[in-house]
Amino acid sequence: MIERLLKYLGILLFIYILLGVITPFNSILRTRSISNQIQYLSKELDNGYDEILQSRFPEGKIFSNAILALATIEYSKKVNIDQKTYAKIVDNCINRIHSDRATSKFDSLLNPKYGMFYNGWANYVYSNYVNSNLFNYSQIGELVNSESALIESRIISTLEDSLRMLESYKSAAWPADNMIGLLSIDKKKVQSNWLNFMLNSTKHKSGLIHHASNDGTIIRGSSSAMITFLLSKLQPKLASDYNDAYKEIFVNEYLGIQLVKENEDGSSYTDYDSGPIIFGYGASATIMNIKTQASFKCKKAKLTWGVMNTISMPIYFNSEKYYLLKREPMFDLFMLWASTEF
Repeated sequence: MIERLLKYLGILLFIYILLGVITPFNSILRTRSISNQIQYLSKELDNGYDEILQSRFPEGKIFSNAILALATIEYSKKVNIDQKTYAKIVDNCINRIHSDRATSKFDSLLNPKYGMFYNGWANYVYSNYVNSNLFNYSQIGELVNSESALIESRIISTLEDSLRMLESYKSAAWPADNMIGLLSIDKKKVQSNWLNFMLNSTKHKSGLIHHASNDGTIIRGSSSAMITFLLSKLQPKLASDYNDAYKEIFVNEYLGIQLVKENEDGSSYTDYDSGPIIFGYGASATIMNIKTQASFKCKKAKLTWGVMNTISMPIYFNSEKYYLLKREPMFDLFMLWASTEF
């Protein structure tokens, strides 16, 4: 009896693992995974979980709502969904991004107002939303258009005197925040000049854009993965060579699974950006790299996502999907955003 029970449990475990790994390769399983994650995460943020994330991460409220909104917009472009329902999810995210509660976390005296993290991520959401069919069902279209125009005007007017890294906080600037702001605006000449400035500002021998403006010699896995992804959307031809240089330094493969070092030397130095680091490999960098490599149509991105999906103990319940027993919704958000790139 016990042997038979163990046999059945073994079979069920094998099926569970197999389904987890093949999810990104199967359209039915992938669609179910994404839609269930969106339902779970939108419910969590509607219930105020972004405030808990804000208490744990410097930009938790903005980041969580931006990633959910972007994932929902991207998903809506690939499948036939209930447009009104998903537009409402994005509207709710934007209302929270635009709220006084969210902007109060940023310096209104910076130029541009509230700094580049806020302006970059907010406008990247707005610009993606406006360029999607989902926007036709938005109840806050006027707000989105006016805020996007305002942010673009802020950024361009700030750069009129001279090109420079724009601050996210007082005396602190991060190139990745500038890159997402650059991608969010619709001024080709400004984009081109600003991108060239950023590429020429690094002092690292690889040519990869540095992590923070206070030291042009230091590059990091998480920010490099993000910058490479954004560059793939802005300049695909240039991004291909850039991606090769990035992978040479940060990406290691084991049986086709791509793991990403957070630090160039493989050390375990960690901060808010890197997330947990295990044997030198960063959680944030590895998951962001999945989306990055998927943008280059790399099949190994799906395999890596499938393995991460499996070991994170996905649970499907009541049309919702969550990982790690609901312990780390920020992980869920990044896994969701990565999966919408396939």
